[in-house]
Amino acid sequence: MLRAPLLLILSTMAVLLLALPCSAPGAPSAQSLAEFGDITTLETAAQALAKAMEELVAEGGGILVIPEDAPEGLVIENLTQAERSTRDEGPVVTVMDYRRGFVTYHVAPIGKHQDGTWGGFRVERVLNLGQQSLPHCGRHAAQAIDNYVISGASSYMATLTQPVQQGKDRRCYVDTIRGIWVGQYLNVTSSVVGYDEPYDRSIVKSIGWDPERKRNYFTMDLEHDHPAGALVYNKHIVNGLQINGYSNCDNQTSGELTVNRWNYGVGDSFVISGMFKYMGDVFSGFGDEGGVVLNAETIGELDAFHSTVEAVDWSKDEITYAPGVVNAHTLSNSRPLINLNRDKWIAEGTVNIVPPTKAYRGKTYPGVIGGPGNVFNYQGGLILGSAGCPWDEAIIGRFFALTEPSEVILPDDDSTAGGYAKLPARPVYRWYRIMDLERNGDGTKVIKILRVRWSAVAAGAAKLFDDENYTWDDHERPLKYAIAPGSWVYDISQGWAHTHNTGGHLGEDHPRRIKVVPNGDRGTPFDFEPGDPVEQAVGPDPYQPRPLRIRQFDQMPSTMPSASIEVKQLGRVQVPYCIGVYGIITESDQLDRRKDKKPPYDTVMNIRSLANVGINFDSEVLDAAIVFRQPNGHAQPIRWRNDVVGSSSLIVEPETGDFVLAGGNLDIGGKSLERVEGVSGTETPAANLRGIDVSLRAGATEAEIRFAASERDAAYAVSITPSWMTSYCVPNKTPDGFAVQFGTPAPAGAKIDWIIVR
Repeated sequence: MLRAPLLLILSTMAVLLLALPCSAPGAPSAQSLAEFGDITTLETAAQALAKAMEELVAEGGGILVIPEDAPEGLVIENLTQAERSTRDEGPVVTVMDYRRGFVTYHVAPIGKHQDGTWGGFRVERVLNLGQQSLPHCGRHAAQAIDNYVISGASSYMATLTQPVQQGKDRRCYVDTIRGIWVGQYLNVTSSVVGYDEPYDRSIVKSIGWDPERKRNYFTMDLEHDHPAGALVYNKHIVNGLQINGYSNCDNQTSGELTVNRWNYGVGDSFVISGMFKYMGDVFSGFGDEGGVVLNAETIGELDAFHSTVEAVDWSKDEITYAPGVVNAHTLSNSRPLINLNRDKWIAEGTVNIVPPTKAYRGKTYPGVIGGPGNVFNYQGGLILGSAGCPWDEAIIGRFFALTEPSEVILPDDDSTAGGYAKLPARPVYRWYRIMDLERNGDGTKVIKILRVRWSAVAAGAAKLFDDENYTWDDHERPLKYAIAPGSWVYDISQGWAHTHNTGGHLGEDHPRRIKVVPNGDRGTPFDFEPGDPVEQAVGPDPYQPRPLRIRQFDQMPSTMPSASIEVKQLGRVQVPYCIGVYGIITESDQLDRRKDKKPPYDTVMNIRSLANVGINFDSEVLDAAIVFRQPNGHAQPIRWRNDVVGSSSLIVEPETGDFVLAGGNLDIGGKSLERVEGVSGTETPAANLRGIDVSLRAGATEAEIRFAASERDAAYAVSITPSWMTSYCVPNKTPDGFAVQFGTPAPAGAKIDWIIVR
């Protein structure tokens, strides 16, 4: 099967994205449709189009421009090529349609021959500077797309927490106000966590704060009643490039830089194809990363927007921030703005964080997975404030963070990280919105915080970096904390700026305005005021991106064996590793250098699917099917979880090489043990096992048994089986053997069997 060069991809991108101006007036290669006839009516314009196509082909090809004043209903189809020319000089017509305020290209269906590819459009850049060098390191692309999505799009789905009736300016209460903005288009369904009609599709008119319910709401006009639990949602895809390839005849497409491909015919079909041909050493020297065909990287950024409040205008929900190094390019309409004025923080007392998996003072706080409405995926645990915490209902709607140094990423943080995982310029706290407050009889208080796991709910506890900071029975860990005023940002259209390449700096000439939702602190001493330092918080516990996800929805059985991931090594020489898994630390004594005190991976390979075989070795292995090395003397156990003894394991002692079975009993399924050297009930191994048919002289009343190998000591038991009726005793045992005395002398042909167990 042919593999098209990457030029095909660049050409396809150019077809969709370049809006090149037509040639200068009078240029013979570009002609207006009006030059071929009357275009004032649909009928005459169609006649002019047919004439233009015919004449341009006859003249050897050209560019036809459809002007803005051509009839709206004129259908453009470029069918000027019915066969592929054997020469590159074949006639080609390209149509550039300027109607509707943007340019649509109708390229030649077959196109021109271009380096092994027949393309309808071509982008060619020759970088040939001779002995002149490009300047300092830079990215020099033949074509670039900068897709800045600043405002207008949504990614929101939650449920109504209260029923709402039809009417004007109806208050809608939802799980979280995060992601709601004034002017937003939303869909509201009429079933609990479902998509039943009737729908309302309306615009958010305002965002308010309900002081009695201690929560935000938004208003919109509704034509229908909606129950509690009805879905409220709108999600947009605003990608930089979309290619839709419709394949309805048989072909072998080598690869499309595409998101969607509809494949109705037969033939090999690659959605994204990468072919990497090489002849040099690939690795040029220090700093190179070698050849990579498909590369996926995820980077969690920490240096967020921060500034000082310059002015407020609450009639517009608006804050103007001061210029300077503010990182305005990181602003988002779904993260909170936190007031960093510590005079407005609450930090007295301490908190204890109880995890969902452990008990504290005899009580557990488990999470709940499943359930209708707003209760599913509740993340459990407990945040318990001491009696010294001066909390009241006013803190609902503010933001909670742990200020314990081990739970903050500091500029001088010494935990191990590498690559693009850079340290921040300022302390990074993990701010959670407070959703609820409960008072206990002993003066302590409990708060619940917003966490998102499918749904946005009032969760019991935060997820900590360091498990040792959790509290459970006999393990109390009081922690420092802060509660700060803050508010969700909902409009950054006048606050965002392209400060990627300015070191985060923004000048005074920018509007520098952002809108925030109202909260319970509006108009109080805890409100945003000029001079307050602010920052937009990072997400406190994100769902970490997956660099590669594969989902299969096949409906028919495969005629041949197939794989979700297929690796074929067809080279002439060996590749060192088929799959390499690497982490920044490799030994347990390095764990203290990790922020969370945990290994880089919890599980390297997780199989959670029914299968006939978990791992199948279907080829010869020269050394070993599985190798367990034992760095630092670690036993590397194989462990089975069970409901009887908790777990059973198989290990090999690094010092001795002994196999150790721990947990349940050993059942060999009715089979025998072979070539056993000895049996021991202690940690001391036995060097001898038994003797069979040991002959004795006639008349013997005693026998001396000598071991083939000495035992470590005489701490062993002996069992004797004489071949005649007699009593016996073992009067003496040594590491080298034992003595036996018989009550009846041995007859002719007498024999004994013996066995020892340590």
